[in-house]
Amino acid sequence: MSELSGRRFHRLFGTDGRSVIIAMDHGTTDGAVAGFENPEKVLEQVIAGGADAILTSIGIARHFSKQLKDIGLMIRCDGATSPFLEHPRELIISIDDVLSTGADAAAAMYFPGIVNGHNSTIYFPRLAAQAHRWNIPVMAEALPYGFEEHPAARAVDAIADTCRMAAENGADIVKTFYTGECERFRKVIRSCYVPVLVLGGPKTHSDREFLASIRGALDAGAAGVVIGRNVWQAPSPTAMTQALVALVHHDASVDDALHILHASS
Repeated sequence: MSELSGRRFHRLFGTDGRSVIIAMDHGTTDGAVAGFENPEKVLEQVIAGGADAILTSIGIARHFSKQLKDIGLMIRCDGATSPFLEHPRELIISIDDVLSTGADAAAAMYFPGIVNGHNSTIYFPRLAAQAHRWNIPVMAEALPYGFEEHPAARAVDAIADTCRMAAENGADIVKTFYTGECERFRKVIRSCYVPVLVLGGPKTHSDREFLASIRGALDAGAAGVVIGRNVWQAPSPTAMTQALVALVHHDASVDDALHILHASS
């Protein structure tokens, strides 16, 4: 990792250059999502599990500052006013707002290829430029075609190109889909010169399947994870966080991570 990135950047990662980030930004558009009704409780659980950082909203960052004082903090800067809004996503939180919370980083979408998606590819570079004036790192959620059903949405070439474009447009970190094939995913890692973190997506039906996908991404060279629902919708968010920490920071096997998960649940 570049030493030019500054203190805020390094606060998001462990000494091994890897990170377990728990996503808690869903309420900005979806309200009280199942498992996330009590943000304070979830924060306490995932911090106890050893998370490196939290990705969340400006509201949670301000209201739960005491719980967040000793952990890396990333603020979601784009979104919409409700899940019913049909207009494109836009920036709704400024870098001044991010600074006011004492956060370490900003985050925004980078969605090339979707209807109205060009908006994110315009505002993301502007956000990055503003953030970098204050040495605030920025994470791009770099997803070709966003979350739309598209035949190329999980294609390695499309994901590799999107991650590289996000980095070229100012991203210090990218968050993206894992393609499900370790050897092919190496292309994404090789072509992107900033750390690549993989997202969790919707709650999975199998803990083994979920943890195996994380193991595969890490083996391909991913620098960690940004996981939300698969953590705080788990029976024990603390245990799931501990299992992820074992995979990311201690190179645990899937079986060892499952043992941690089930022993602590």
